Amino acid sequence: MKQHLYLQIASKLRTTILRGDYAPEQQIPSIRRLAENEKCNPATVQKALKVLEKQGLIVSRGSKGFFVIESEKKIIELRNQNFNRLTKILFEKLYALGFSDSEIIKLFDRIET
Repeated sequence: MKQHLYLQIASKLRTTILRGDYAPEQQIPSIRRLAENEKCNPATVQKALKVLEKQGLIVSRGSKGFFVIESEKKIIELRNQNFNRLTKILFEKLYALGFSDSEIIKLFDRIET
């Protein structure tokens, strides 16, 4: 099942914010610019930004635009929540494929960083 475009845009922006591409309190690009970059309607970007605002990652400052929240602690907390969610999914999929705990540990030991 394909994810709605506004959710794809929200996910992409969320990742860039959690990665630190935007500092706390930094303004994110305008709706118009994001729409141009994504080759979509500005209403789609607006919907994506509302998702991020509801998640507590950005705030609207009216006509000034959208800004990353000011709390670095909250951003780190959201980043850790994202890590936990992804890790849970990974392990669920590994277990579904029949991997045992010891096999998973061996797989992780082989990963080079």
